[in-house]
Amino acid sequence: MARRSDHSKEEIKALAIKHAYKLIEENGEAGFKARDIAKRMGYTVGTIYYVFGNMENLRFHVCGHIMDLFNVSALKGLARKKNKLLYLVTHYIKISKEYRNQWMFLFNFQGTFRDNVPDWYIEKTRRGFKMFAEHLAPHIGNKQKTLEATEIILSSIHGMCILSLNDKTTKSKKLKTEAMAKHLVETYLKGLNN
Repeated sequence: MARRSDHSKEEIKALAIKHAYKLIEENGEAGFKARDIAKRMGYTVGTIYYVFGNMENLRFHVCGHIMDLFNVSALKGLARKKNKLLYLVTHYIKISKEYRNQWMFLFNFQGTFRDNVPDWYIEKTRRGFKMFAEHLAPHIGNKQKTLEATEIILSSIHGMCILSLNDKTTKSKKLKTEAMAKHLVETYLKGLNN
């Protein structure tokens, strides 16, 4: 069992985030238990509470880490794509499927928020939103309408992902989540332009 003096507080924080992420990857929400994370780290549960104060604070950090990974993966392929908006939409769906446990963990976060949402976390959530809005803006022009459209489209795509991951979508082989999302975006943009 490691002692707190073996690592700095920042190193322990990074270890906890890393091992929590790995346990979530393996077991989904069920993997996010202080005892399991501490065991993987080689520390006691008390160390986690010493560093984070509570499990909700650790969850903010793990969710922030997941958002960073998702945003970085989206940016990697973005430059090469001609239709950046449709790429972002299909990438969002792809990520939800490939990283199902992490994606569900991120979007099932229903904390008490007793300490309020940290500013750094809010900024992380805005990065992905801004990426979508930036590539939707040329189709709309008006800043306020772009923000509204981004929220509508992202909420719709998010809903499709939830239904797909919970196997609640149509059983039709013709209507895949990606095709439905593409149709939604194209139809929405046509409607705005008419």
